[in-house]
Amino acid sequence: MRRGFTLLELIIVASLLALVAALVVPRLAGMTRREADVAAERLSEILAMFAFRDTAGAQQTAIWMNPDSGCVELWNLESDPARPSEPPQWVADRFVQAFRLPPGVELTEVSSDGQRMVGDEWRILSAPGGSRPRIEMRLAAEGRDIVLLLEPSATSPVRYDDGSLREGGRVAIDLDETGRDREPW
Repeated sequence: MRRGFTLLELIIVASLLALVAALVVPRLAGMTRREADVAAERLSEILAMFAFRDTAGAQQTAIWMNPDSGCVELWNLESDPARPSEPPQWVADRFVQAFRLPPGVELTEVSSDGQRMVGDEWRILSAPGGSRPRIEMRLAAEGRDIVLLLEPSATSPVRYDDGSLREGGRVAIDLDETGRDREPW
């Protein structure tokens, strides 16, 4: 005798599948959102270290999009102490890990002093003793738009989420312009 499934059994299985889907799908959808936040934080760290190296160091520094690895990296132009007569070479920064964007998160636009970086490979160079460029990086993920902005005089980037300043973010204030240049610190 052939036995099939009863209508009640089918309804119970369908209900269980719907319940599991209701629990799992929002978590999977939120993963890209969290990955976008992590990507923004990692790129912020690279920008902050770029600003620090440019301000405190005597060597040239660069943010480089490496086309071979697909990673954003920080590089320094260093001389070899064992061979001081040889020209300096570009070396990956020992203290900053290269960062690859996770799937679903895209670096849609990068600009340096208003000049857009195009292609799979680009570099933003510092000029020791000179003015640091204004750097803007735009990330897109799951309908979100995240902008990281590093002003020439700032020590860390400012983050905008969907056009508004992220809570807890810092904003540069020109003390002279606001009349606060003589206030005690």
